[in-house]
Amino acid sequence: MLEGIFGILAFFGSVFGLIAGIIVLAIALVNHHLGRAWKIGRILLAWIGVYAVVLLVVSFTSQARSIPPGEERCFDEMCYSVKAVSIAHTLSAVPNPITAQGNYFIVTIQLRSAAKRAAQKPSEPDLFIVDANGQGYSQAINAGSEINLPIGQPVTARQLWDQAVQPGETVSRTVAFDLPAGIRQPGFAFIEGVGAMSGVIIGDENSFFHAKTEFRLIFEPLVPKDSTDS
Repeated sequence: MLEGIFGILAFFGSVFGLIAGIIVLAIALVNHHLGRAWKIGRILLAWIGVYAVVLLVVSFTSQARSIPPGEERCFDEMCYSVKAVSIAHTLSAVPNPITAQGNYFIVTIQLRSAAKRAAQKPSEPDLFIVDANGQGYSQAINAGSEINLPIGQPVTARQLWDQAVQPGETVSRTVAFDLPAGIRQPGFAFIEGVGAMSGVIIGDENSFFHAKTEFRLIFEPLVPKDSTDS
């Protein structure tokens, strides 16, 4: 929490400082104070360099975190958990079943609103699978009847929760990822706040090269079977 607050303060402090520096630099150039302008320019470039180095150091030294099955991860008042995981080679779809190139990793995610009063929905959400090598797989498809999309239709996290969730309400969604058959130690990640600024905020999980927090996936059964089997 403290790291996140520090990162936000550092980011906005740097933005306002750079804006002020650019204004002073422009005034110096207009008044033909080239020496002062050169000095200000070097300070601005040095600050950008220091900020970039700190951002990368924090990201590269961050540690991935694994959430055990059934436990929640909360973004403010939006709390997520993985309720079920399975593997299948085919998905039942109308008019015909669809077949994976590898295997479908089917994940049921539950969202619980911990809000006390107002209904809310996730802010800039994203979801993906990460394997043991850090390779991400972001293409999810609808694998349940909870939303008004055909089975097998590509779906985004924003589409999964496009309506506000009432305080205390829980809502489940089922998605599938077509993953290589030999994938090792897959983990499921759901993050919020994926905006244009998050990639350059020090310590933000969405920042460049920052380690992710993943839900540990426990498969039952461990041997893939077709979801069309009875």
